[in-house]
Amino acid sequence: MINEQLKIGDVIEVEIKKIGINGEGIGYYHKLAVFVDNALPGEVVDVKLTELYETRGVAEIINIKVSSPDRLEVKFPSYDACGAYSMQHLTYKRALALKRDILVNALNRYVTSKIKYAMIKPTIGMREPLGYRNKVSLPVRKIDGHNKFGLFAKGSNEFIPVNDTPVQNPRINEMVQALELIMDETGFDAYIQKDKSGFVKSVVIRRGHFTGETQVSFLLMKHDERIELVAEKLVQKFPEIMSVYEFLTDNYKEQVFFSTNSRLVYGKQTINEKINGQTFSLYPESFFQLNTVMADNFYNKMRELANLSKDDIVIDAYAGIAPVSHYIAKDCKKVYAIEIDQRSVQSAILSLKRNNIKNVTVLQSDFTKALKNLEEKSIDAMFFDPPRTGLGYETIKQVLKYKPKKLIYGSCNPSTLAKDLEMLLKVYDLKEIVPLDMFPYTPLVESVSLLVLKDE
Repeated sequence: MINEQLKIGDVIEVEIKKIGINGEGIGYYHKLAVFVDNALPGEVVDVKLTELYETRGVAEIINIKVSSPDRLEVKFPSYDACGAYSMQHLTYKRALALKRDILVNALNRYVTSKIKYAMIKPTIGMREPLGYRNKVSLPVRKIDGHNKFGLFAKGSNEFIPVNDTPVQNPRINEMVQALELIMDETGFDAYIQKDKSGFVKSVVIRRGHFTGETQVSFLLMKHDERIELVAEKLVQKFPEIMSVYEFLTDNYKEQVFFSTNSRLVYGKQTINEKINGQTFSLYPESFFQLNTVMADNFYNKMRELANLSKDDIVIDAYAGIAPVSHYIAKDCKKVYAIEIDQRSVQSAILSLKRNNIKNVTVLQSDFTKALKNLEEKSIDAMFFDPPRTGLGYETIKQVLKYKPKKLIYGSCNPSTLAKDLEMLLKVYDLKEIVPLDMFPYTPLVESVSLLVLKDE
């Protein structure tokens, strides 16, 4: 076997044939698949092997012999290393085409039945694909006597200072930079585990794209009165900050940004965001899409594909703060929004009341329990917007008990979507998949799929 003659550190020439699920180029050295970060289809590259397995290798670029016409110079290498801006090496137009290819490759890999290529539509992109992130969650470290926000390098715990990523809302970048200085001035420092000094583990800043209302949440290892002064200075500089929260934790190693122990330091409990002509009330922990402009496209596409009728009874599963319910409520008779997270449920109820929507019932429950307790025996359509893990066997088993006429599946992971479709396509016909670029300059691909029950 050819890979028995290879060893880590060897330099080989590879032609890149396609794009992988994480945006890496995939080429072949004889029959060995070689995964290469930052390589593009059509390129011929000399690469050094860094990992070697029975059927695949991982390598890094040493030299580009034939370059793609879509290749751009990488202007922010540190952002590339932490994944915050990891597709900056190619044109945006080409990135949109490759995101569709990522989806196609996942379907080819996991779905047995042939899916017509024409069913997978072109990727819907953004007119302005920078500055779109309305929320940042950043750990903080003290480096050379100064507080620095940043991110971790992909696949490691190496901390990379980052305070002005091009994909973040520019005003959030300003706040992050100002906060570093305010923390230095006040001695409200990053927590250092080895000598148990400092306080701050991480900070989350969320800004309403259309309202400008902003929320700042500190996760602290221990309380310190200086948080009041920090909040005061921040609000003085950025009057659009409507709420500041303190969350406390005693677990330094756990990678979380919130805890159950919280206190409102300043302002009001929720901030408002407006989308679809409706107002959403957001607690710090409430899930809301990071890209408000594309979220509107995403939910409108779900609504459009569903094509509901006035008598339809509908399930909105993994509802979060129930944006899907808000978008579809006027099209149908009744919606049951199912969500297990308490804060998201509170946001959903607040928002539905504020927007005077009366035909949506929010159920705080997991999907399986909610369906078992539902009085409705017939469901016309189910909407799904699950986490990256997808629906999975247990959820799909419940769906197939009810067999709604339509499924509208919003996915943020092509691989788990494809695995779920492999089970669903025994009972449903796939009509259309629309990829959307929710996270420009990253390899992440969102999509909306319409499935219709097969004729019995």
